[in-house]
Amino acid sequence: MSESARPLQALLVEDSEDDAQLLLSALRRGGFEPDWTRAENEEEVRAALKSREWEIIFCDYSLPQFDAPSAIRVLRECGCDAPLIIISGAVGEDVAVESLRQGANDYLLKGNLRRLIPAVERELREGKVSRSQRLSEAKKSFAEEALRSSEERYRVLFERNPIPMWVYDRVAWRFLQVNEAAIHHYGYSRDEFLSLSVMDLRPPEDIPLLLQTSGSATNDAPLTRGTWRHRKKDGSIIFVEVVTQPIKYGGQKARIAQALDITEHKLAEQELTRIKIAVDFAADAIAIMDESGASVYHNRVFEELLGYSPQQLNAAGGASVLFVHRQVADDVFANVAQTGSWAGDAYLSGSSNKPIQLFLRVNAARDAAGHVITTSIVATDLREQKRAQGKIEEQAALLDHAQDAIFVHDLSGKINYWNKSARRVFGWTNADVTGRRVQDILYQTPEPFDEAMAHLLKQGTWAGELHQVHRDNKDVLVEGRWTLVRDEFGDPKSVLSINTDVTEKKKLESQFLRAQRMESIGTLAGGIAHDLNNVLGPIIMAVDLFRLKMTDPQDLELLETVAVSARRGADMVRQVLSFARGLEGQRTLLRPPQLIKEVQHIARDTFPKYISVQVSAPENTWSLLGDPTKLQQVMLNLCVNARDAMPNGGNLTLTSTNLEIDSQFAAMHPDAKPGAYVVLEIADTGVGMTPEVLEKIFEPFFTTKEIGKGTGLGLSTTLAIVRSHGGFVTVESIPGRGTRFRIHLPAERGTSETGNGAPHGEFPRGHEELILVIDDEASVRSITSQTLVAFGYRVVTAVDGAEGVAKYAQHMLEISAVLTDMMMPVMDGVATIRALSRLNPLVKIIAASGLATKASEAEAAGAGVKFFLPKPYTASSLLVALRDLLRPQG
Repeated sequence: MSESARPLQALLVEDSEDDAQLLLSALRRGGFEPDWTRAENEEEVRAALKSREWEIIFCDYSLPQFDAPSAIRVLRECGCDAPLIIISGAVGEDVAVESLRQGANDYLLKGNLRRLIPAVERELREGKVSRSQRLSEAKKSFAEEALRSSEERYRVLFERNPIPMWVYDRVAWRFLQVNEAAIHHYGYSRDEFLSLSVMDLRPPEDIPLLLQTSGSATNDAPLTRGTWRHRKKDGSIIFVEVVTQPIKYGGQKARIAQALDITEHKLAEQELTRIKIAVDFAADAIAIMDESGASVYHNRVFEELLGYSPQQLNAAGGASVLFVHRQVADDVFANVAQTGSWAGDAYLSGSSNKPIQLFLRVNAARDAAGHVITTSIVATDLREQKRAQGKIEEQAALLDHAQDAIFVHDLSGKINYWNKSARRVFGWTNADVTGRRVQDILYQTPEPFDEAMAHLLKQGTWAGELHQVHRDNKDVLVEGRWTLVRDEFGDPKSVLSINTDVTEKKKLESQFLRAQRMESIGTLAGGIAHDLNNVLGPIIMAVDLFRLKMTDPQDLELLETVAVSARRGADMVRQVLSFARGLEGQRTLLRPPQLIKEVQHIARDTFPKYISVQVSAPENTWSLLGDPTKLQQVMLNLCVNARDAMPNGGNLTLTSTNLEIDSQFAAMHPDAKPGAYVVLEIADTGVGMTPEVLEKIFEPFFTTKEIGKGTGLGLSTTLAIVRSHGGFVTVESIPGRGTRFRIHLPAERGTSETGNGAPHGEFPRGHEELILVIDDEASVRSITSQTLVAFGYRVVTAVDGAEGVAKYAQHMLEISAVLTDMMMPVMDGVATIRALSRLNPLVKIIAASGLATKASEAEAAGAGVKFFLPKPYTASSLLVALRDLLRPQG
């Protein structure tokens, strides 16, 4: 036996020698040295119990001739209070619980003895406490007997008493004598004790109460008993029950006292008091019943909820009468009797007979013999919870029908609610985001969220626009309205965030604002165009007149320069109107060489000088039907791309050729059809493109240029314009050598560009017809009048519509035709035309306007006009229009 091993008197009720040795080995490893006996049946167990006292008993649950429940019964019959631990093989949890209820102290599995040593130590410790309590009672009785004994017996009992005792002077309160137990328990030596008074054992705060209580006592007062606090030498405070009675000690009046330490009992009482207070003020209704089922305690909530005190409930018939359905009550208590507990929903009715749905937890406690000694009922009122849950579900359903993205997150950003519209707006499901931080999934950087949260915490609300991110990394612009939600104490708890997706709205607003700006620009451009056309008109018509009078080649060359510049100015005005107001250009027969030369002129004027612009456009190139403005835009787009591809200089070549496409070629190009085409080619000697880039160049927004230097829309727009003309585009490119774009447009073979003019010297002439010219611009009236007079017409003029109507009425029988401007003060062109038509329904009118739009043409046509001249018009177009108007019908 090891010197440190603790002896253990152990009885083993086990039929297996091997299992017994395993148990003994485990005990030895745990620091015990068992003094043991093994028994296999009831007879051997009874014999072992009679042979001596045992500290602990280990019992297998099932033996061939015996079992654990029988062992428990035998122990009770023999009056043995040694703890019993069941050690057995695998059995069900119900069997283990039942064994503990019958009186076993613990239950261990043979295959898992890790808890063996702690269980043995616990049982030995609790057994020692039980024996100590019995000894304390004996000591207390012994001490009280000593106080009633004679003085002769006192000395022996006083010194041998295990409870602290002392004798003190009733007047001075000083100690006259103390026993060994007091010296040991309080930590003072005898001399120290005798130098102290009773007051020195009391905490300072208790002395006033002591003096008040003991001030009227006399030496011959009867026996007194009280509970006080004492302070030991080490400063610790203990609770003691002090019993005193008067005696005479050495001829002086004194009192003898014993002080029983009840600190543990007092602390237990305090703990029980705290538990009672906690139970009494618990939110649940709680009732306690004794072994007979009678109620002994109801907490405050129970009596308020059900209206019964314990006495009233017992008088009404006990706890079963609380159940609305008697069968439920029978099932509950039957289950508790069998398993020890029951939990579930049940309807109870109180003294008011009004049914209440409660969640019940019923539990029974048993003694060592397995008998029920107390039963507790804990009832939770579910009404508020059900109402709250229903309200929450109703609110959640309403929020799920909202069009706005609504979610709730705590102050750190963790999401705990996410409605269906939030999923639609941001692409995340409720399961995806719950528990995640909103700033991690909806923001590229946390700063906007942090700034909004700072304002929210200060003001309680926040509203504004936020740039957030969709699950697919798309930008989402929302109008957010945040509200700070507080708890019942007024402290910030969470954030309710309501977000309206305004991404498309903002795009529409932006488009609307752009449209408004363009409309404003168009209005401004329209006014400028009208004035410029009135300026250019006289110049263009004057050129035709000067051509008839000049014969010097140098003068004619200068005149041609003036004519080209004026026509170019007129074209520029039309282009400004087209781009600013979105006007659809008219498709006319175009000469490709002329188109290429115009683009060449723009490129030479605007491109860096280190880029050489070369042209090859034979005059025999077929004509094509197209919008000159759109096609010029196409060629300029490609020329600008070519310029950007030659940052260090190079050659830009513009050519036009004729091409007859057969069915074999058309089969190789999906957009091509057999027939005649004009090919406009733009080639450069720039950096070229890789095959990968070449595949994407016509995709919208694709660009290889730096940010801010390209929109990625140029080539997609080019392709759209070419396809709208029935053509197609082919591209060739070699990295480091350059790129070649070929624009294929349907040709108009056998035709030439037509116009309203006529070859020089072959303008139609009049035959002294009288023409009324109405225009508010004096220069236009003057040059128009001179031109008409030069070509055989007579002219009468008017500065506005009102004067024109007056002069027409005056010379109606002489006037053959009227030329009127559409935009004039006092009376505009439409009003003038209608007034003239009322005077003469057969009046012949030519309308002219500096805003040559389809709307203005339709306006004129609606007033009965068949001929419309866009300003600035040439002498040729004016004379041809008059000829066609005045030509006899036939």
